[in-house]
Amino acid sequence: MPGSASDINVERLSSHELRISLFRFVQSKVREPHLAEDLTQEILLRGFSRLSGLKNHEKLESWMFQIARNVISDHFRQTRPTESCSEDLPDRNEVIHFIAEEDAELRRILTSFIRGVVESLPGIYRKALCYTDYEGHTQAELAKVEGISLSGAKSRVQRARHEVRQTIKRCCDIERDDCGQILDVRERTTPQAISEISRVREIESRLRQIDLENGLL
Repeated sequence: MPGSASDINVERLSSHELRISLFRFVQSKVREPHLAEDLTQEILLRGFSRLSGLKNHEKLESWMFQIARNVISDHFRQTRPTESCSEDLPDRNEVIHFIAEEDAELRRILTSFIRGVVESLPGIYRKALCYTDYEGHTQAELAKVEGISLSGAKSRVQRARHEVRQTIKRCCDIERDDCGQILDVRERTTPQAISEISRVREIESRLRQIDLENGLL
């Protein structure tokens, strides 16, 4: 007989893959391997102790990353000034705002990647998406400019949005909390994802160079 939902969640929570993902996430914030290991253990203990309160079991991983952020935040708030003088620890002002800054950085990374994805679209779809979603024109205006029917304009925009969403799904794992806030963005490692990411990164690099030349960065 298949295990209960509770048994399955305990198994998922005990998985090596989740533990490694949490450890890497924590280490990227505290930069101390031994401390990261201790905090990861604390995160897992909190997860096990609160597992019965998880309402949406499909979001266990996202829930655990939210616990991780809380544990890291608690650690920094409890750290005394005399304990945070090491050059390896973040500035205390940065610690206070690190969650908000992290959200902003994750959005920046994702926005930059999406820009590369949009630029990689075939011309007619790239123009349709940029003209409407980025420049603020209506689909009716797109139809007039392109000399096509309104249904044709809508179809181009919908196709462009679909292609962007599908590319992101193929290339990235995006962890969100229950409120939709981004917790983490991780690149997939499938051969298809690696190939697509490489192509998008090349486009991103060219766009960044153009921005630099135009004084936008």
